[in-house]
Amino acid sequence: MRKLTIFLTITIGWIFCLAALSLAQAPTLREQLVYGLNVFNGKGYGGGFAPYTEDTIYLIADKDNTISANITLVYFWPITGKYVAGFQALNEKVQGTLEILQGGQVIKALKKEDNTLYYPEGYWGESAIFYQGEEAHAYFEKFTQAIEEYYKQISEFYTAQTEYQKNIDEFLNEIKERRDKGEEFTIEEIEKSIPREPKQPAPPIFYVTAPKKDYVINLPLGRYKIRIRAEDGTIVQDSEKELVTFTSRRTGGTGYEIIPGNRWTRREACDDPSWLIYAAGKNTLYFSPFIQDEYNELYYNKLLDPQNPGREEKWRWVHIQAIKDVTLLFSKGKETLQRIVRVPYYVEQIPGPELGYEIVEFNPEEMFDRQATFEGYKLDLAPTLEKASYEINLEKREGEFFQGGRREVRLVKKENTQSLYIFSIFPLLVGAVVFVTRRRKLGS
Repeated sequence: MRKLTIFLTITIGWIFCLAALSLAQAPTLREQLVYGLNVFNGKGYGGGFAPYTEDTIYLIADKDNTISANITLVYFWPITGKYVAGFQALNEKVQGTLEILQGGQVIKALKKEDNTLYYPEGYWGESAIFYQGEEAHAYFEKFTQAIEEYYKQISEFYTAQTEYQKNIDEFLNEIKERRDKGEEFTIEEIEKSIPREPKQPAPPIFYVTAPKKDYVINLPLGRYKIRIRAEDGTIVQDSEKELVTFTSRRTGGTGYEIIPGNRWTRREACDDPSWLIYAAGKNTLYFSPFIQDEYNELYYNKLLDPQNPGREEKWRWVHIQAIKDVTLLFSKGKETLQRIVRVPYYVEQIPGPELGYEIVEFNPEEMFDRQATFEGYKLDLAPTLEKASYEINLEKREGEFFQGGRREVRLVKKENTQSLYIFSIFPLLVGAVVFVTRRRKLGS
């Protein structure tokens, strides 16, 4: 028995060593043609690439999308189970005409066009608008001028700040000298004559990407093939792929993103009206309601990243647009317990040896150099609330509710949760009893 134990230990050790060595090996780089993607995802645009291993590209129908063909180095990353492109090491643009085929016939031949993305709420905003051609250059020029004007204002601000510091020092010295001579001042007199500190200018809210040349694809619902025809008339090797354009099955639903106050990075979704929201003990939840559309799971997952898995028979809700001009009601039966408005919040890191944070209401005047982390409806659940069923709903106007916004909230007891461990251990105890009983029977 002892020899068997030693043998198994050595074998398992060797397996782990071999696994560690395989993970430590440098990845194998392969030069291949990939398609760079910048696709519309229902609310904005997202980037990615389709490696040689993916034979199909998925796009939302009747929307502007851009793709580009590049020669780059690709390697497999076992940690994520996906292929990674080394664009920094090699990024050679493939020239030619992109042909789109349907039913074996070429229906479109596309040349590269200038295009840009306009983010009205800033680069990290929820929406983006696509522009191409002359409009792309016009919006980028507008952004460039706004940035130049901002830098000019910043320069003027620093000059004014230096002048202000000089004036405030002179003012304080003057007040001190006059007080030393016996003069007295009221607070109103001092506030009236004190130099005013200049206000720091705010940067442009919107953001525009620099124009770049890509193939712009906008196709109706259907199945197609794409390929690149080189300038010499030949088809570029490995450029042929299937192309599927799809659309939503249902639109205009109402979903929630829920941010727990004690773990704000672990956001949860409640997209179906039949789903229940469970909470225990003292809790703070931040709700962000969205208009949502329903897409095929496989198609949408592949849209976000062609290497993503998915199930063609399943469907998923996608948050499209934030719902803002409503009031969130927290009720029990016909009694409204809380009426909550939408507020911007900032997640403030707490300094010290222990990592922590605090979610505070965002104040644009005091936090002029920062941006709100998120916006939402803050629901405080006191521990004194009866452990029962409640509900939330979205009110547009008094007595008029947003369709599909109702959700049931159940408060559960947190006491005596250790009893759950007894139930989970019970099957193990039964198994142990059965094992011992059988061993005794075999021994007898």
